[in-house]
Amino acid sequence: MRCVIVDDEPPARLRLRRLLAAFADLEVVGEAHDGPSALEQVASLKPDVVLLDIELPELDGLGVAAALEGRGPAIVFVTAYDQHALRAFELAAVDYLVKPIAPERLAAALDKVRARAAPQATELTELLARLHRPERRMAVRCGAKYLVFDPARISAILARDHYSALILDGKELLADDPLDTLIRRFDAATFFRVHRSAAINVRFLRELVHEGDRRYVAVLSDAAATRVPVARERLAALKAGLGLD
Repeated sequence: MRCVIVDDEPPARLRLRRLLAAFADLEVVGEAHDGPSALEQVASLKPDVVLLDIELPELDGLGVAAALEGRGPAIVFVTAYDQHALRAFELAAVDYLVKPIAPERLAAALDKVRARAAPQATELTELLARLHRPERRMAVRCGAKYLVFDPARISAILARDHYSALILDGKELLADDPLDTLIRRFDAATFFRVHRSAAINVRFLRELVHEGDRRYVAVLSDAAATRVPVARERLAALKAGLGLD
């Protein structure tokens, strides 16, 4: 795992480096002393985890986490204060460590970071192993009627507020169920979640287009040439399944 340490006090950064040296699978790739430099380090170094202090100059740790929420590395807060814990977990922090940090407590936090990444790889392995499982017909409620179809015709499922849009034969159909509910009804060997608001049928994946700093878009081979953004946290699993570096 690649790690960035963010703390405005050099002795605190040094102590964290010494503690992290005990973990053979972790490499400290950078340090930052304030909020703006933390965001720069994350953007340039692409770490897997950030050990983030809260009391920082210019932009505090909560602000950094808010800026990275949903599209960046795992966040483990490291702070001398415990009153920010609730807000930290609202920002999807993996853990919240209060200084002075005990080595066993740091180890437990890093275990959580490893567990956070593991399900994606497991999910993709299962998906690829079961690609040839027979499809079945299913029905989805669309307003006053039920649409009955072969799931193999669906190229993507997109979140639309409390509903879902099914891309069927290149046309968008609005289903009553939200994405999180609907995706569980589809064949997990065929549909892969590429974003919190989108899943694609991997059999329709035609291109994976690079559009800037780690930004990719999945281009599908349906009639509409549907383009679906791929979230950064899903990119590695998808590329691994496609045999890409």
